[in-house]
Amino acid sequence: MSRERICVIGTQETVLGKDDLVRMLDQYFADPHMALILIEDRIGAQAPDVVGELQGRKDFPLVVEIPGLRGALEKESLKDYIAGAIGIRL
Repeated sequence: MSRERICVIGTQETVLGKDDLVRMLDQYFADPHMALILIEDRIGAQAPDVVGELQGRKDFPLVVEIPGLRGALEKESLKDYIAGAIGIRL
């Protein structure tokens, strides 16, 4: 079975609650086709313990926190965030 899905968890103008975030992460982790979950940093900050535990797993999907539109970029591109998470240069 191949993994070809990517999801992004973030907000447009509203913020998800922690319960919504945990429910969504459970749903996406149950999807056998999910390869990558990108979480806006402001959303991930609502449940840092849950996000950190998921990022520490050695299986799929990978979880990568990314800055929101108003956040500061620590890396040059989204590709750099993903490369840092998987440990290889894309």
